[in-house]
Amino acid sequence: MSELPAELWTLDAHCDSIDLRFAREDPLDLSPVERDYHVTTERLREGNLRGLFAMVGDRRLVASLRMIDGLYQVCADRPDEFALCVTAPDARTAVSAGRVAIIMTIEGQSMFEEHIEQLRNWHRLGVRVCSLTHGEGTDDTPGALQVSRSHFGHLPLAEREALRKEQEGLTDFGRLALAEMGRLGLACDLAHVSDVTFWEALECAAGPVCFTHGNCAALCPHTRNLTDEMMSALAKKGGVLGLCFYGPFVSQDNPTLERYVQHVLHALDVVGEDGVGIGTDFDGVPEDAVMVVPEPSCIGELWEALDKQGVSHDTMVKIAHGNFLRMLPE
Repeated sequence: MSELPAELWTLDAHCDSIDLRFAREDPLDLSPVERDYHVTTERLREGNLRGLFAMVGDRRLVASLRMIDGLYQVCADRPDEFALCVTAPDARTAVSAGRVAIIMTIEGQSMFEEHIEQLRNWHRLGVRVCSLTHGEGTDDTPGALQVSRSHFGHLPLAEREALRKEQEGLTDFGRLALAEMGRLGLACDLAHVSDVTFWEALECAAGPVCFTHGNCAALCPHTRNLTDEMMSALAKKGGVLGLCFYGPFVSQDNPTLERYVQHVLHALDVVGEDGVGIGTDFDGVPEDAVMVVPEPSCIGELWEALDKQGVSHDTMVKIAHGNFLRMLPE
C-alpha cells in the first residue's frame, strides 16, 4: 500500500490546529511557519487526510467567535483548497474537488454561561459537533455542563469505578443542552466527560453521539479511554469512537504504532466495523508528547499495518472517514 487509494481518505475527528494557531497568532490557513505544527496543508495532502473536525472554541466565547470568523476568511480567500462543511454531502463534494473539508466543532459549552440561545447561534454559524465539557465541572468553572470535573490520568479500573460512584453528572443546563442538540441535529461528543456524565448523557441524548478522541481502557487504563462496557453502549446508540494517536492513551510504558493497531483491532471486536474512526488530537497535545502517528503524512503506515493484520479495505474506508461522516446530516 505504498500509494494510498483515493477512496482511503481520512476524516480526523479531532484536530486542534486552528485553536493552537489562533493562540500563537499564526495564520489559520495551515501553511508551514517557523514554529512547528503537526498539521500543514502539505502534510494533509501527502497523507490523504482530507477532512478535519476542527476545534474552534472551548471556554472562551470571544476567542471562539474570532476563530470561526478566521476560518470563514480562510475559505473565502482560498476556495480551491478549503471548504467549510455542515453536511456529509458537503464533505464528500469538497474532498472530491481536492479541498480540505472543515467541520467546525467546540470542546465544551461553559462559555455559553447557561444561555441556550448561544448554542443555537453556534449552530447557525456552522458548528456541527459539540462536546459537553473539556473536563471542567461546576466545582471549578461556572456554567459547566457537568457537576464534577473529569479525572485525567491513568487509573486502575476498580478505582475508576469507585470514583464514578462519588461523582455527580449533568447539570440542569447540561440536560437542556443535550435536548437542544438533539432538536438541532448537532452531534454530541462525549470525549472529556466524567464516567457518570457519560452514562447520563448517553441515556438522554436524542441525536448523534460520538467519542472523538480516546482509546480502549482494556489495553491502557487511562480515564480518557473507554471501558468495553462504555464502548458497547456507545455503539448500541449508533455512536463512533475516534481512536487517538496520543501516546499516554495508547500505552503506559511504550506507545507505538503496533500497540495502537491493537486498540483498533480490540475496538473492532467490541463495537464492530461501524463504530470505529480516527481522532488524532494533532496539535492538541504537549510539544514533547509521543504521537504514534507523528503527523498526517505518515498515516499511510497505519493503513499498511491494518492491511497486514487482515483488516479489509472496506472496513478501513469506514474507519478512515465513513463512520464519522454519519455524525453529520445527510
